[in-house]
Amino acid sequence: MARDSSQSYQATVPDRPLQSQPTPVPPASQPPVPGAPPPGPPQPVGGDLSLNLRPGSRTTSAPSSPAKTRESLLQRVQSLTGAARDQGASILGAAVSGATRGPSYNKDRCFTLLVIDDQNTDWSKYFRGRRLHGDYEIRVEQAEFRELSLTASENGTIVSMAVYRNGTKVIRSFKPDFVLIRQNLKDAGEDYKNLLLGLMYGGVPSVNNLTAIYNFQDKPWVFAHLLGLQRRLGKDNFPLIEQTYYPNHREMVSNRI
Repeated sequence: MARDSSQSYQATVPDRPLQSQPTPVPPASQPPVPGAPPPGPPQPVGGDLSLNLRPGSRTTSAPSSPAKTRESLLQRVQSLTGAARDQGASILGAAVSGATRGPSYNKDRCFTLLVIDDQNTDWSKYFRGRRLHGDYEIRVEQAEFRELSLTASENGTIVSMAVYRNGTKVIRSFKPDFVLIRQNLKDAGEDYKNLLLGLMYGGVPSVNNLTAIYNFQDKPWVFAHLLGLQRRLGKDNFPLIEQTYYPNHREMVSNRI
């Protein structure tokens, strides 16, 4: 009698039941915390600290250092300032050099005019281009009484001047051919009569008469000459304001008492 083959296969199946793996249960979603930002896309896990270089990112791709920017600007300003300073110094040096040298003259074909006056009037411009005896130029030396010293002899007068031109001290000595005096011989604290005497001693010709300048030092001396004219011409023809001369203040007080 033949056996059923299906029974033989069933005999080989083990009696121990198969163990099945439990299906993972997804975690329950937590309720959102009030005030917390909405959840964003998941971030990659790991130690990647690279910058986000997307076009929409607010991170600067190539940040410039503020210190380097300030340093570059400072260097630029210093460069411009240095160039301007050098150019200004060059211009000022040229001007001072030109003022110190002054215009050039032919020593053998010029006359030297000494002008005694302050620097408010530039007398050189009035004689610039003028010539005497055909082709003799006029060289103007201008200074104040307080800037002059001199020595005089029978051969003439040698004048030394020490003046400041554009902050530079200029010292020169020369023999004037003639002089023009446009400054008072006396001021509140100084009397320059000694310089006038030196010019007269050396026989320096003057545009304005040296004797007249000497006589006009004192008003009583001038008025005495006016009285002499009045005596000669008469009071009607040469009237003067009546004055009385006192040699000092004590005489004036005693006469009034």
